Amino acid sequence: MALLALVLLAICLAEYLRRVDTWQVMLAQVVVLVGIVVAAAHALGHGPIGWLPVIVGLWWGVARTLPSWRVPGMIASGLAGGLALVVSPFVDRDHPPMLDWYEDLGVPGLLGVGLDEFVLAVVTVVALIGPANAVVREVLDHVGRGLLREEMRLKGGRIIGPLERVMVFVFAIGGHYGGVAAILAAKGILRFPEISRDEGDGSRAEYVLVGSFVSWFLALALVPLF
Repeated sequence: MALLALVLLAICLAEYLRRVDTWQVMLAQVVVLVGIVVAAAHALGHGPIGWLPVIVGLWWGVARTLPSWRVPGMIASGLAGGLALVVSPFVDRDHPPMLDWYEDLGVPGLLGVGLDEFVLAVVTVVALIGPANAVVREVLDHVGRGLLREEMRLKGGRIIGPLERVMVFVFAIGGHYGGVAAILAAKGILRFPEISRDEGDGSRAEYVLVGSFVSWFLALALVPLF
């Protein structure tokens, strides 16, 4: 799980640091991404293999800046994350320097929660805000122009979506499925007035449905790992 967490961390950094104005800014962003991911890899006991998540993060950042590369970049990054999860048990790993610090925290709520599981949960929450929003928007952009118009009109989704995903994920890994159901029901109630005022082509209802299903899938995709 730690290797998957490193891949997600690299993607998160690439998403938040991908604003490029000058080559100096771009270079600074790359240095920050590489430094944080390599340091995190060392802290989790993966050492040199931390450069592989760095490559995934840089690929995500480059792909996000080029319209024709966005979808292939996201798909390739997702496959890289899946591959990291599969090969992680077979990768040699040193004793994580971060493990002793983590075990000394003594937080009651973290008793019985492994370091890898904790790190993956934290990184996943961060990924559900920025990168997940990018994926949802990309899906809406490719489904149709009508949905893109609705995305521009109903800008509240840019705020509601991340909050909704984080809450669904937190409730789900905590086993509070009643809370998950309540959030999904509340989303339907809050969006019903907007859907009911649809202009006749169904684009508003389709926007809400497509965006919601993609958002929920992203929020629940990693829950089985916890």
